[in-house]
Amino acid sequence: MFLERLELLDFRNYTALEVDFTATRVIFLGDNAQGKTNLLEAIGLLATGHSPTASKDLDLIRWGQPQAIIRSRVQRSLTDMAVDMLIRANGRRAVRINGIGQKRLADLFGKLLVVLFRSEDLQLVKGGPAGRRDYLDTMLVQLASSHYQHLHDFNRVLTQRNSLLRNIGEGHAPASRLEDWNEQLITHAVSIWRKRVALVKALAPAVAMWHGRIAQGKEALAIRYVPSVDLGDVEAAWPEHIEKALVELQHREIARGQTLVGPHRDDLEIFIDGRPARQFGSQGQQRTVVLALKLAELDHVRETAGEAPLLLLDDVLAELDVRRQNALLASIGDDVQTFVTSTHLNDFSAAWLEQATLYQVERGRLIPG
Repeated sequence: MFLERLELLDFRNYTALEVDFTATRVIFLGDNAQGKTNLLEAIGLLATGHSPTASKDLDLIRWGQPQAIIRSRVQRSLTDMAVDMLIRANGRRAVRINGIGQKRLADLFGKLLVVLFRSEDLQLVKGGPAGRRDYLDTMLVQLASSHYQHLHDFNRVLTQRNSLLRNIGEGHAPASRLEDWNEQLITHAVSIWRKRVALVKALAPAVAMWHGRIAQGKEALAIRYVPSVDLGDVEAAWPEHIEKALVELQHREIARGQTLVGPHRDDLEIFIDGRPARQFGSQGQQRTVVLALKLAELDHVRETAGEAPLLLLDDVLAELDVRRQNALLASIGDDVQTFVTSTHLNDFSAAWLEQATLYQVERGRLIPG
């Protein structure tokens, strides 16, 4: 997969940008707050429909403008395609693939594949469960658009069910009304769990391999998906286990006004030599774990899609020591088009720089060299 062209119009701090890429290694160099991260964000939006930093679409649009546009031309192994997105201040987006308007945002997924590694991802181990769930879902949304729909539908059911729980607790509705919402919750929860559990099972060997390589075999890493309810070993029986948990926790849910069963409360547990990395891992160990998770993500997307995704490295190298920097850069194959943001060139080896195209980023402008 190769990103040949990127165009931005009124996106973040870019008034208008048109750039053609010819290299597999691209460095965006510049001071902070110049627009380096915005470039990676635009590419990521075309792949996942999600911004890791913007809480609303208005934040993505240049100040005072009604909309922003992202256009791209992507070379795939079998075909070339144009992937475009119109972002409106009112939150309504429009997506075009090869000039044809798409009915759903989910139609965007799978056209452009990315692995994004941000400096904030170094909190993946010691941060809250939401970040680890997002790590899994970001992969799944790109590889199976149906996962996005199940997440969307589950969140809709969750909102409605929580509202009903509060109404029941206040005496404004009978508890019997939960039955219909329970059925919908179970349907979407099972679909989400099925994909997440299978993904973690597929990732586990690669995560362990990369960690062993970076840690030079001194420690063993293991990951385990932990749902909010004991699902048991037989997948066909999952709906029964969920229904039982909902019945057992109904009084507590009504008292709290919150749904306590579902994939929104799950976690991805990480162990170093059998001990939880979140509590016992040093900062260096935790960074090795995150690096292994991201490299495993890259491998999994490549294997599943049949071609390498784009790799977006946003201000990551400065947060890693020399050994981990070298491990990351050396692991990037020639088939992976890589976009890196940095404030200086000291993080790159001479060999890496020789193969890279460099752009200076200044106040929303790209200057070659």
